[in-house]
Amino acid sequence: MRRFVKWIVAAAGVAMAADAGLSVPTPERAAPPRLLPTGDGIDRSALDMGTDPCTNFYRHACGGFIASHPATAEHPLIALADLQANSDFDRSLTRLLGEPARGDRELERLQRFYQSCRQGTAGDEALLRRWLIRIDSAKSRSDIRALTRDLAAIGVDAFVNYGGRPDRNRLDRNRGEIHPGMLWAQPEAVAAVFRASGRPEAVAAREAAAVADLTQRLVKLRNERWEAAKAENPRTIAQLQAMDPAFDWPAYLRAAGARPGKAINVTSPAYLRALDKEFRSRTLPELRAYLRWAFLFSLRGELPRSYDAALAQLPLNWRPQLADEDRRCRDAAVRAMGVEFSRQYSQRVLGVPARDAARRLSETIRAEIIRSIGEAEWLSPKARAATADKLRHTDLKVGFPDLWPATGQYPVSREHFLANVLASRRFEQQREWARAAQPRSRTAWEMKVSPWVGEGMAAARLVIPNGFPDAFSNSLIMTAAFLSAPRFDASAHDELNYATYGSVFAHEFVHVAQLHMFGPAGEDAELWGPQDDKAADARGQCVIDQANAYQVLPGVHLAGSDEFPENVADYGGLRLAYEALKRSLGDKVERRDALNSSPAQRFFYRYAQSHCTSQTDASLRDAVANDGHAPAEFRVNGPLSNMPEFRRAFNCPAQAPMARPAAQQCRVW
Repeated sequence: MRRFVKWIVAAAGVAMAADAGLSVPTPERAAPPRLLPTGDGIDRSALDMGTDPCTNFYRHACGGFIASHPATAEHPLIALADLQANSDFDRSLTRLLGEPARGDRELERLQRFYQSCRQGTAGDEALLRRWLIRIDSAKSRSDIRALTRDLAAIGVDAFVNYGGRPDRNRLDRNRGEIHPGMLWAQPEAVAAVFRASGRPEAVAAREAAAVADLTQRLVKLRNERWEAAKAENPRTIAQLQAMDPAFDWPAYLRAAGARPGKAINVTSPAYLRALDKEFRSRTLPELRAYLRWAFLFSLRGELPRSYDAALAQLPLNWRPQLADEDRRCRDAAVRAMGVEFSRQYSQRVLGVPARDAARRLSETIRAEIIRSIGEAEWLSPKARAATADKLRHTDLKVGFPDLWPATGQYPVSREHFLANVLASRRFEQQREWARAAQPRSRTAWEMKVSPWVGEGMAAARLVIPNGFPDAFSNSLIMTAAFLSAPRFDASAHDELNYATYGSVFAHEFVHVAQLHMFGPAGEDAELWGPQDDKAADARGQCVIDQANAYQVLPGVHLAGSDEFPENVADYGGLRLAYEALKRSLGDKVERRDALNSSPAQRFFYRYAQSHCTSQTDASLRDAVANDGHAPAEFRVNGPLSNMPEFRRAFNCPAQAPMARPAAQQCRVW
């Protein structure tokens, strides 16, 4: 199991919108699929009645959708759940951002920001140009250092990132920490953005090559935070200056408000030593180019429309929303006014009753996984008891908080979008710096997360549908937007909510259980022994073997070891959600109604259709190579074929592909 730990903690400590649906920006609006008025939550138009459910349930449940929504090079991935959710979300946010504020000052500010984005002004270009001129005017390394500090004040982490992070030695407080700064650069993309900023083609190409080379030299020295032993390196300011004398740490940390005499943790000393070497050896034009790229890249969602053609060359996971003006501006509002946006959405659109209903469902799944761990005889009694205790203490952050973080009172104008953006970034950077001296509560929603729309506090990213654990506080977060249709509907039948919201919540809770190197309060505390690890590896091999045998395309197989954390969470999450449903409904779960349909069948249909995806071959190949999740077909057929309950629900014969023999069924959690 230990060989999978780093990946799991990466997903937990830096949350990505992967399980939740909106993992990449959608290129343009698409008509939502037609939901037939059956009332049972099954989209009949998505079905392929020519495919036997016991042969390939994914194709049976999703074949009609795939046929009617062919993926193309322009739209390489089209997901049914995203189309449904985006349609509902668009209606909700259009109403929120367009309705009269009626004296609600926070909503008025949010609406002004959104309107400033929609209209844009020549002032944006002028303000951007002034910053670029400042960068180009740096004539010495002293100028570069001063400019780095000024850029840091507006959230541009050119060389380093300093801020408040949880103190791993005292969990009730934060501490100042230094991390590597912005570390992504692809020469072609950098050159395209430089040309858009006015650099001649030859100059842009030369500068882009230098930026990419500098980035590559630094990125390989980055030490990820979850390698605890390597990440604990407290240093005084004097020691920092000795380690990296070219950077002028006293001036930088004074600007950030760091307290003199207070030790600061450095997660990667090797990175700072390398930075000192690069800072000394690079020419001034190369350093200016790096600052120019860091500045423009950090603003890639807010740059004037004249940059769009260049930004379109960025990879999908770095590319801002470009084609849809409404969504582009909503993303910008999330980044700039995320707390305000999340609070307004949570209170005006979602509401307390929906949140409380989701909390109640979540608690039934928590109880189910704790029961399951109690029966996991492959774990030692000590490991079972410690893991169950951790899960009892996991803080469930469902929907939205009761106590929200503070918001800024800086002016927001309808006429000056980029000025609004920079004002908000300055406020958020001051919050980040100030956090280093503040106490910490693990029940607060202020951990940093990194969905595709941009890094920020969890409480400021609740309009992004997502679910994820946070290892360092032993929390499980389900955002407000994830509690909207089609993922959750408080008025829907239990089987529908358990199949969508419940299976994702349980999936994430399996990740919490897998994070056995963290204790009930998020402290570094190994809960398992070596024999428990070996037993987990032995049980997990079944999941790996099933994935290895799955052929995505001719000659393309899954890499079971690479996808193990997500596959085992899919397998366990679906089973646990079903077990919780069965405990709720009792014998009724398999009872057929007048239409010869049972809650069990509707559960499996709803789960499968939450994964319906039309995807090009090129997109599939890229996903297999780079995505930690299996393709949609395996995420459905893999877990279901291991469940005897599925076989009973659809009366599958023993030899059917969707009915694995008992000896070949996998179960870890």
